Amino acid sequence: MKRKKRVIVGMSGGVDSSVTAALLKKRGYDVIGITMQLLQKDSEKLSACCNLSSINDAKRVAHALKIPHYTINCRSNFQQKVIDYFINDYLLGYTPNPCVECNRYIKFDELYSKMKDLDADYVATGHYCKITSNPNKTRFFLKKAKDHSKDQSYFLYMMQSSQLKSILFPLGNYLKSEIRKMAQDLKFVNANKQDSQEICFVTKGSYRQFIEDNVSANQLRAGHITDINGKILGQHDGIHRFTIGQRRGIPIQSNVPYYVIKINAKTNTVIVGQKGDLHQSSVKLHTFTLVNHDESIIGKTFNIKSRYQMVPFKATVLDYQDNQVILKSHTPQQFVTPGQSGVLYQNDRVVGGGIIEFNEATN
Repeated sequence: MKRKKRVIVGMSGGVDSSVTAALLKKRGYDVIGITMQLLQKDSEKLSACCNLSSINDAKRVAHALKIPHYTINCRSNFQQKVIDYFINDYLLGYTPNPCVECNRYIKFDELYSKMKDLDADYVATGHYCKITSNPNKTRFFLKKAKDHSKDQSYFLYMMQSSQLKSILFPLGNYLKSEIRKMAQDLKFVNANKQDSQEICFVTKGSYRQFIEDNVSANQLRAGHITDINGKILGQHDGIHRFTIGQRRGIPIQSNVPYYVIKINAKTNTVIVGQKGDLHQSSVKLHTFTLVNHDESIIGKTFNIKSRYQMVPFKATVLDYQDNQVILKSHTPQQFVTPGQSGVLYQNDRVVGGGIIEFNEATN
């Protein structure tokens, strides 16, 4: 008798990953559920999503589906690769995206490891996106989900074709409303659970407070707030409190609105200006990767997303070397924020992406 294809499903305790496991079992796969413990125990009690209740929900869904379920401890790796990175980047004036780094270093690496340990053929998650391939399955492609309002391809641009051949994203062809209905029909304990919208490890207060609670006092330095000509307008309590494009919460008195234009970590200065001063046409990306590493991109025009929920803008790739890309946007852009991800799309296909770097004049 031919062995069923075995798949490791990352089960967070939420609706999407629960229905992912159900769909794959219905399609004839041998499904094993894996839940990752990401947060330290004191934070785990307070988190809105990565908490003990979520782990128990995943276990109860696995029991209802009659599939094996295991919990693995990823706390140390998550602390180093995601939380510490998040804090350090803010201290350098960036605005990091922890979900991107979690996908880059934690979720899929851990699932791949268990895939090998448990002699599985695939890993799967509840992300909303699609995977396609060429006819002979030598090249795999990451594409947007059917439900564009829930599409998560932006957070997965670092996936390589060689990885995609072993990944399943069964939710890519469904609407979120359809997935919710499936969970309700299956009478899952978490069928009406709301989606998490917060940073999982910021369990109380703001991200600013989280950073201040987790660094030493000498890492938080007061400094000047200046205009673009260098005139001192006020003082700040730490550059981690600011992000490019920010308008509210700038401690200066003015009759006109000021926006954060630049953050200079070397001089510990926050530079503010008018909204028009935010415009830029050149965008530099570091840690850039292509889904298909041999794809030619120099001189080509793509749709670019520099934030998750945004209308893409068109830009041409001027240069690509040493994992860095320089883009020239066809129209000036505002709110291009260092630390966030810049993702290249060709229609609904993810070409690649990287982390937005400061402009030469910024830092």
